[in-house]
Amino acid sequence: MHDIALGSLTYEDRYALIVGSVTPRPIALVTTLNSDGSCNAAPFSSFNYMSVDPPLVAIGIERYGDDSHRAGDLKDTLVNLERSGEFVVNMVDHPLLEQAVGCAIDYPANVSETVAQGLEVASSRRVQTPRLAKSPISLECRLFDVLGYSKSQSIVLGEIVSIHFSEGLLDLEKIRVNLDAYFPMCRLTGPNYAESTVRTRLRTKQYSKAGVSHG
Repeated sequence: MHDIALGSLTYEDRYALIVGSVTPRPIALVTTLNSDGSCNAAPFSSFNYMSVDPPLVAIGIERYGDDSHRAGDLKDTLVNLERSGEFVVNMVDHPLLEQAVGCAIDYPANVSETVAQGLEVASSRRVQTPRLAKSPISLECRLFDVLGYSKSQSIVLGEIVSIHFSEGLLDLEKIRVNLDAYFPMCRLTGPNYAESTVRTRLRTKQYSKAGVSHG
C-alpha cells in the first residue's frame, strides 16, 4: 500500500491523483452570457449539488493553465456569471458528449462555443442565460456566492431556481426523475468517460429502538 503527501507534489501531480481518485464525477456544460450577448458553454466535472435548503450547486473553476494561449486568465464562465449573476448547468448524456468535450477548447473570449460546436440553445424560464436544447436536464441558477480561496481557483455557488426536463424524464405525478430514461455521462480521468447504465438498487435501512428495518 502506498501513501503520498500532497504537499510535496506539483500542482499537475496533485490534480492527476485527485481526479483519478474521485470518480466517477457528473459532467455538465455550463452556459453563460458573454458581454456581447452570445452564449458561452464550458464543460465541468468539478461540480455537484451541495444543498437542498437553499438548493445550491457548486462549481470549481480554475484559471487557464500554463499550456493555454490564455495562461493565467480567468475562465470566461467565471467572468460572465460574476457580471450577469446567473448561469445554467446543462447535464450531459452520450449524444452531447463529443460536443461537450469540444467546448473544452480554450477559444478566445469572443468565440461562442455553442456556435463553434453546433449546439442548439433554447430560452430558459427564469434566467436570461439560454439552456442547451438537447441537454436532458438543465438547472437554471442565480449566483449565490463566489469563494475566491486561491489565486488560481474559485468555487462558485449557484442557487437553482428552475429545472428543465426533456420529454419523458419527469414523472409529474410523483415529482421524481424517471431514472429508467435518464443516462447521464460521467468523467473518470483524462479522456475517459462512462455512461451510467449498470445500476444497483439497494435501500437504506432505518434504525429505531425496535431495531433496524428497511426504509
